[in-house]
Amino acid sequence: MGKDPKTSALNPFQQAHEVKNLFVVDAAAFPSQGDKNLTWTILATSMRTSDYIIDQLKKKAI
Repeated sequence: MGKDPKTSALNPFQQAHEVKNLFVVDAAAFPSQGDKNLTWTILATSMRTSDYIIDQLKKKAI
């Protein structure tokens, strides 16, 4: 995840740079898995992404 489409596939809200209505809200956004369980991180980023989607829908931006 990042702001530059040249170095990342997703923006900070897990939205694809190339396809604006595609959000990746699972572990696929992480390039590798460390030695820790990612469940809480996935839940937190999914909730953050959900809030972003709701905000963008209210603004009619997506």
